[in-house]
Amino acid sequence: MSKEKKLPIREIMKKNLRKEYFYLKKELLFYCPLDSGKFSRDTYYAAFDKDGISVYQYDKKSDSKLRLCERHPWKSWKKVKIDHYLTKTHFVFQGERNWILSLFHQGKKAEKIIQTYTSLETEIVSRPFLKKLPGYRSNTTLNMYIGTICYTVLIAFLLKFILPFQIQIALYSLSLGCMLLGLLCFVIGLIEPTLVLFRTKEKTRAKVFYYYSYLIITGFTCIFIFW
Repeated sequence: MSKEKKLPIREIMKKNLRKEYFYLKKELLFYCPLDSGKFSRDTYYAAFDKDGISVYQYDKKSDSKLRLCERHPWKSWKKVKIDHYLTKTHFVFQGERNWILSLFHQGKKAEKIIQTYTSLETEIVSRPFLKKLPGYRSNTTLNMYIGTICYTVLIAFLLKFILPFQIQIALYSLSLGCMLLGLLCFVIGLIEPTLVLFRTKEKTRAKVFYYYSYLIITGFTCIFIFW
């Protein structure tokens, strides 16, 4: 028992799910951790077999370390809609009772299992790579704004380590220019947005804030990165 306690939860679930299906005399086709929400501390796994999907919760108090939470047979659905993101995949099962399943990392493997062992009609959501990135998935302005700043700073850090010093000097000057341009346009745009928003249909102060505060923040940050 003392050795098992030292094992990570992932290894415990892997070991005990296989043992559970051995006792059930069923073939365990696939298992994967679930996305149970930002505020949940519990660990859940989905287990796929030829008859359906079972959802198990890690339960450290039980001898098996497993607790069966839900059981969904394939025959209760007619169609599944699959939406792949960068780190997780959403499955929307449609039938007698709709059910949403979110898996981490192994969505492609789960999709193959569904196509191989079930007769469900599958619909794959077409999503550009950018829309799979955290910050762009929800398509909300604030999340995209924060995500763009973070990715720009991350790229600047990477360039710092791979580019020669002469190019870094040029990027330092470019960062300074972007920051000053952003400050100038930000001030002008708050007075009259139409003067600094050229290609946008919606010429509002909110657009001015998002566009030019981005230049100010990333320019200011990159100045210190390429210092």
